[in-house]
Parts: sequence; structure tokens; C-alpha cells
Amino acid sequence: MAEILGYSMVGVGPTRLILLNDWMSDTSSWDQCRALIDTQRGSWAFLDLRGYGRSRAIRGVHTLSEAAADVLQTADSLGWARFGVVGHSMSSLIALHLAQTQRERVERVVVIAPPPPAGLGADAATLDYLRSVALAGTNQRLAGLELMWGDRLSPGWRAFKAARWQETADPQAAADYVDLFGKQGLPDPRLPIRVPVLAITGEQDAEVMRAAMVRELLAPLCTNLVVQPITESGHYPMQEAPPLTLTYVERFMAGA
Repeated sequence: MAEILGYSMVGVGPTRLILLNDWMSDTSSWDQCRALIDTQRGSWAFLDLRGYGRSRAIRGVHTLSEAAADVLQTADSLGWARFGVVGHSMSSLIALHLAQTQRERVERVVVIAPPPPAGLGADAATLDYLRSVALAGTNQRLAGLELMWGDRLSPGWRAFKAARWQETADPQAAADYVDLFGKQGLPDPRLPIRVPVLAITGEQDAEVMRAAMVRELLAPLCTNLVVQPITESGHYPMQEAPPLTLTYVERFMAGA
């Protein structure tokens, strides 16, 4: 059964946005952008998926279909018939699925560092490793981040991300969500998306989530796609380049 997710609101403007968290944190990943929001033009609902942040105590099976139903239920509770959706990494798939199936409600979509529509196609060993990291303590998660991200950014950055992951996510929920992005992807990765889609990529991210690959993978699916790379960013543009990322999101959602 769908649930009303925990959320916080910023702004009172006519452009309505639902923003979702990623695998490694709740929506506090956007804290550096929140003070920059044009509160008279936009109404931003920062929704935490089941197992994260304000929704940490909400139990579930942690699937794409469950998450999409929760987003719609929360939008209903806000009285929002139409809205835009912003997804980051894992939740990009939720945003794209909503755009595929809820065109009468979803006006525009922004996906940031999106995985492939069909999922990453990880093998069993990789999926098991990702689940084990999700279930581990801070030190083991830190080691996992060092393995995945290397040393492009400081040790303090990796320590901060590992700590926030521990503080904001239920370990079992994080382990459950691995299937969503690591294996399953969209239920139908060929179903067209006819609403405008903006993909923001960090060009220091893994190759599959850089502009060239994202364009190649999303263009057959999205009839109205814009890809906006950020050259010096990795997987977290909202934290690595906050004003620029927010500007791209606001202008796109406003129809620019």
C-alpha cells in the first residue's frame, strides 16, 4: 500500500517540484542548494524514500513500483495534480518511470547522474558486494567509497559521505534498493517518455553516467531530451557545484 513519505518544503511559487534522494543519503544532499532556491518561483518538496531520512521508519519492500506509488500518494496529500520530478542516481529511475506512466501528472523531469534505463547490469558478485557495503558500518562503507570513487576528492569528503550514509539510511533498505539500479532498471526501458527531460551529468563520474553515454542510452527513450554536463563534477553535482546545478534545474523546470 502506498504511503505518504516524509518531506520538507521550500518555497511557495507556482512551479511545483518533487525531489527524491539517492542511494547514499536522504535529501540532505541538497542542503547546499536550499538557500539558493527562488522561493517565489518554485515550491520544492524534498521527499525521502522509504528507509531514508524523514521516511526511515516507513517499512517496505523498496522497489521501483512501491516508490513511484509513494510519490504519487505524497503528491496527492499536497494537492498537486501536476508537478515536476527531480531524481538523482538511483531515484532517476523512479523519475523516469513516473514520466513514462503518469504523463497527465508529471510535467517535466530532471535526472542527475542517471544509471542506464535497464539498470547497470551488474553481476551477482557485484550486487552482493554493494549489498554488503550497504549493510556495513561507517569504516567499511568508507573503504567502499574509496574503491568506487578513488581519490579525486579529499579524504574528508569521502568520510563525510560515509558518515551521512550511516546517519540517514536504514542499512537493510539501502541493501534492498541495490536491485533497483544494479539489476532491474525500468520495468519497460523502451516505453517512450514524451515529457521534457533534462539529464545533468558529472563528467568525472563513472563513464556510464557521463554525458556521452547518458545521451546514447536516454535518447531512444526520451522524445525531448537535453543533456547538460558539468565538467568538473563527479556523482554529486548538487554538492560539488551547487549554484550551477540549481540554476540548471530551476531554468529547466520553469520552461527555459
